[in-house]
Amino acid sequence: MCSVLALSTALSASILSPVALAEDPLSSALSTQQKTDKASQISQGKVDNLSNQTQELLAEYKSVIRQVEALKVYNRQLQKVVTAQQTEIESMLEQIKTLDQTNIEITPLMLKMVGALEEFIELDVPFQMKERRDRVTRLQATLDSPNVTTSEKYRKILESYQIETDFGRTIEAYEASLGEGDDTRTYNFLRIGRVALLYQSLDGAETGQWNKETRQWEVLPESYRAGVNQGLKIARKQAPHNLIKLPVRTAEDA
Repeated sequence: MCSVLALSTALSASILSPVALAEDPLSSALSTQQKTDKASQISQGKVDNLSNQTQELLAEYKSVIRQVEALKVYNRQLQKVVTAQQTEIESMLEQIKTLDQTNIEITPLMLKMVGALEEFIELDVPFQMKERRDRVTRLQATLDSPNVTTSEKYRKILESYQIETDFGRTIEAYEASLGEGDDTRTYNFLRIGRVALLYQSLDGAETGQWNKETRQWEVLPESYRAGVNQGLKIARKQAPHNLIKLPVRTAEDA
């Protein structure tokens, strides 16, 4: 009985042994395959990671290249601006060198111009004298001011000359006083360019004119009263332009 059991055991061992032996290589192969797959996955992950890093580096490189090109363009343009500014600075420095000399030359000229303007006003037909004298006074103060540039001083002088020039092409009506002390009275004045300067009392009773030859005011005949009154209305735009009778002296009369 024991021998049969031993034989059975031996047979079983002999039958199971090949299977066990067969299972060991398969298990080993599967284990190896699993390890290989896992290693492949790890390697692929590394490859993917390297690929992503490469793409990021490539994108960053391209961005840097674009920035470099943009900086090159900007630098070229900036160099043009710097060159232009340098040229302008050199020009300004050159102008500054001659500025003192220019001021030395133009200042006497401006003083002469203001002096000539003042003299002209005093010898001219005496209309709006206060306004015109005040303008000359302001010019003289401007010339003495250190806070006003030479160009601005010159501009104001030319502006004053232009105002005086325009008086010769316009007509004007205004109120002003004549006489001195208790004899001072207010009159309506009519200026026709520089050709005639007439006056009329506010009640219209007295009409007169400035005589350029005698440089005196003189009373006009009653026949000129309506003409001067009409001229005052035209100057004030209270009546349309029309022919009026006024005592205008001709060249032959002079």
